[in-house]
Amino acid sequence: MVELTLTQKLRLKLFGTTPVGYRMKPGWSAPIMHYAFRCKKHGTVINYPSGYAQRLKCPLCLEEKHKYA
Repeated sequence: MVELTLTQKLRLKLFGTTPVGYRMKPGWSAPIMHYAFRCKKHGTVINYPSGYAQRLKCPLCLEEKHKYA
């Protein structure tokens, strides 16, 4: 479950995404901004823009994809 502030909830509803802050994973050289967005299958999730096109991809969908590959 993703906990969002009222402002973040409004931004999510209006714009489809909302920044939730900088986060850093082990092995990264610097923190990067993460965003909350809606996945049709999993609801509200958090991830960072990835790939050349900087798209937001549902981490749960990616996990399922790799699980069955």
